[in-house]
Amino acid sequence: MHDLRHTATSPAISTGANVKAVQRMLGQASAAMTLDVYADLFDDNLDAVARSLTVARDRAVTGA
Repeated sequence: MHDLRHTATSPAISTGANVKAVQRMLGQASAAMTLDVYADLFDDNLDAVARSLTVARDRAVTGA
């Protein structure tokens, strides 16, 4: 059963689902519990977060 949960969770996280959405999808009691179990999957999103922050900063600076 755990393998099926992990199989469903992995693509959700890799497509950008936030931890609260994943928590609700899995029916877990808290986002902290979700992070405790699946934190290694969220690490892959750090590059995407950095890119998004750079784009947001550039827009704020240029006013676009």
